[in-house]
Amino acid sequence: MMVCKVCGNENPEGVRFCEGCGVELVPENPPPPETPEQSSVSQPPSPSAFRPARLVFKRFGALTNESIPLGGPRLVVGRFDASSGPVEIDLTGVPGAENVSRRHAELFFDGVWKVRDLGSTNGVFIKRAGEDSFSARLVEPTELKDGDEIAFGNVILVFQAG
Repeated sequence: MMVCKVCGNENPEGVRFCEGCGVELVPENPPPPETPEQSSVSQPPSPSAFRPARLVFKRFGALTNESIPLGGPRLVVGRFDASSGPVEIDLTGVPGAENVSRRHAELFFDGVWKVRDLGSTNGVFIKRAGEDSFSARLVEPTELKDGDEIAFGNVILVFQAG
């Protein structure tokens, strides 16, 4: 059995993607990296360099059991619209989403998880773990740390690393 590090789902051996959340499963003991002599072809970065995370919805001051796995290195947060198309994290129908732009923000992994506002109407704000209030509106990509709260308009999600 392979246990997903994002959602905790137990998956049968040999399955490449988690049957619970769809994130790519990385074996406990990955094979050693190739040396330059073993491969003269340029290889993409190792999937183990990417670290999955998740966002947990927070409502009325409490965490819920609803979460969104961050299973890809670049994810747009917003609401579906027929003119702009789908987004990876669609908040349509979520309470408070009426204040979320169609392409509100982007979560991306660049060695660490970061968030950037994509010119949204109502902004992106962060409340660091242990702090009492949210930051000013983000104007540049900002690193996320475990336990940080992110507000996309009126939707609040808590970032949970790996």
